[in-house]
Amino acid sequence: MKPSPWPDWLDDLLAKSQQYGGETLADHTWDVLCRLADLYRLRPHLADLAGEVRLWHCLYWATFLHDFGKAAAGFQRRLRGGPAWSHRHEVLSLAFVDAIAHGLSDVEQRWVVAAIVSHHRDAPEIHELYPPGLRRDPLSGLCAELQPATTDLLHRWLGECANPWRTALGMADVVAEINPQSHPIDARRIRHWLSVYHQWVNTLTAAGTATTARIPGILLRGMITTADHMASAHLQQLPEPIRHSWQAVIPAGRETYSHQVASAGASAQHVLLMAPTGSGKTEAALAWALADGSNPPARIFYTLPYQASMNAMFDRLRHLFGDDVVGLQHGRAAQALYARFRDGEEWAATTVRKVQWEKNLNLLHARPLKVLSPYQLLKALFQLRGFEAMLTDYVQAGFIFDEIHAYEPERLALITGLMRYLRQHIAARFFVMSATFPTLIIEQLSDVLDTPAIIQATPDIFARFRRHQLHLRDGELTDPAIITEIAAAVRDGKQVLVCVNTVARAQMVRDLLMQAGLSDEQLILIHSRFTYGDRNRLEQTIVERCRSNSARRPPLALVSTQVVEVSLDIDLDTLYSDPAPLEALLQRFGRVNRRAAKGICPVYIFRQPNDGQGVYGRHRDPEQAGHIVRVTLAELERHHGDIVDEAAVQTWLDTIYADPLLRQQWLTAYQNMSRQVEQIINGLCPFQSDAQREDEFEQMFDGVDMVPACFERDYVNLLVEEHFIEANDFLVSISKQRFAILRSQGKVRPAEETGRRRVWVVQTPYDSRNGLSFGDTAIDPDWS
Repeated sequence: MKPSPWPDWLDDLLAKSQQYGGETLADHTWDVLCRLADLYRLRPHLADLAGEVRLWHCLYWATFLHDFGKAAAGFQRRLRGGPAWSHRHEVLSLAFVDAIAHGLSDVEQRWVVAAIVSHHRDAPEIHELYPPGLRRDPLSGLCAELQPATTDLLHRWLGECANPWRTALGMADVVAEINPQSHPIDARRIRHWLSVYHQWVNTLTAAGTATTARIPGILLRGMITTADHMASAHLQQLPEPIRHSWQAVIPAGRETYSHQVASAGASAQHVLLMAPTGSGKTEAALAWALADGSNPPARIFYTLPYQASMNAMFDRLRHLFGDDVVGLQHGRAAQALYARFRDGEEWAATTVRKVQWEKNLNLLHARPLKVLSPYQLLKALFQLRGFEAMLTDYVQAGFIFDEIHAYEPERLALITGLMRYLRQHIAARFFVMSATFPTLIIEQLSDVLDTPAIIQATPDIFARFRRHQLHLRDGELTDPAIITEIAAAVRDGKQVLVCVNTVARAQMVRDLLMQAGLSDEQLILIHSRFTYGDRNRLEQTIVERCRSNSARRPPLALVSTQVVEVSLDIDLDTLYSDPAPLEALLQRFGRVNRRAAKGICPVYIFRQPNDGQGVYGRHRDPEQAGHIVRVTLAELERHHGDIVDEAAVQTWLDTIYADPLLRQQWLTAYQNMSRQVEQIINGLCPFQSDAQREDEFEQMFDGVDMVPACFERDYVNLLVEEHFIEANDFLVSISKQRFAILRSQGKVRPAEETGRRRVWVVQTPYDSRNGLSFGDTAIDPDWS
């Protein structure tokens, strides 16, 4: 609803072209102010992070003025289909700052100017377009674009509407009244305000500037760009935070555990939780985030290491809280969303629009609860475009880090470096949980989170979750007798989890089990080398057939790599596993007898191969490669035949990491990266993203998207029809090392007719049961 008074006299001035809705300047400005008011209600105490300056006061007046420059004649012609316009409308908007400058302190003037001029472009771009000292100042031509009559109408709008609108929006308590004063449009005044802006940016980027001094600039730009983007996307209202009491997250009929109650009581603290897999850690984390529901966090971020576990958690949480509350964000979120939405839609086009809208909501920071990869969070640390809006969305948020053990020390150092920054500077809270916490990791997290509360499941809960008997077996699980044994267990009605460390080995095991007499219906294979469409189908099939409360639990062998390890709520009957580090093995154990309702189930770990298979303990020296696997096996030998006491697992881990070589390797890798993260954070500065860091960020991901040759024509046809999401269902990710090998063998070529998209076709076999095959088992750089 439009407020009163309304500037009807401005109805001819547009803010958007017909292509983007044809909104008037007044309509768009009101929508942006409405979203700003939503953000104020979401984070009413945000101004506490800005010191003495009136943050919301500055944001309101900057937002009101931010698009005034769109009234330029050339910009209006462009919106109506005219030629391109070479100027920046946000710079022209600075011409109106003099009208309100008397209601701002010197510092507030600087903040308002920065918010206006930075809401689309970084400071270096603005400086390059309008450099000082030119004989013919481009600002003179820019000012000539505003007709005097138009300027008068804009001043009238500002004078008659700005103060009443702040009241209509419920922001009068934090936005002071200013009685605007009309001023002529003057290039010298715009130059003055640009100088004020660039001087502040130079101060912020200067060596030795405290991190805290940069926070206000981050909040300013983050808030105004977020409000602007939400309005441009026609988001009508910002969803409310989740206000459920923590008891609402405990499934009906399920026992409430003491560590869940303790987590709810520690909602104001940072927490480390140690509890057995299957003992309700997810519910404990949500209990911590929500507490009694009276003071919910502005946002909840639930991070997981693998896409399969993220997709499963997304399904789990949206069933708990509703589709409009939970978002999903990772590299292939669009494919996962498409797989979930298309079954209920009559037309594919409707599904695609819905997927795109969901992606937009994540980018707009609109969902109250988001399931995502930590690497999505790390984009802010690498100062990628839009990082200020990302960091602003993290203010006063609750972060849940599930299965923190899954990250290599370098990746963990990146994550903990971000944690420290968010804790120290934007009042974020953290809940970190795992079934396995080596003391080595507890020490780092305790330092980063400033002595967090440590919550552990009680001894009786650990005792009740004694559900596995450990058996070490000679040889490999690929030995003929073992394959026969697995097939017999399936025929005997069991659901068997077979975990191996590489994709090629998983494909081989599936073929061996087929040869041993198991049918397609009795076999499921999952790994990273399926197309995204097949991968989503497999994930949903596994959950349907193997989850603990599934009505249909047919006998089968689930053959998997590491993708099955983390946070999948599946419950099989026994495990056969390649040797691996203890943290990985314990996660594999957690997919068996998950609820401890089957008595004691056997888990079989093989003594060979003990070289890490190029996955664990990689090292140039073959004698040292796989050292962590051999140390783990040595510890497991001490417990061969025992029922696994999950309360004692901490001691097992500490014994393993007490190995001098392992401890030194881990600490060296972690500390080296920690020093780099500190340098990155010291350079984190508002108003300028870092394109070079984008390359550094991309290097973190060891993947190249490929199209199997059998799908090339389908893929190209979908691209030609601009069905991009559907086309991506035919992509497979392989490692960069594998890509280089295939390219040297002549098995890779560019896809035909893909326009601007550079996509490669891989000419090796693919089928929906085995995925992409390379025909080797000895060297397998793809291991997930």
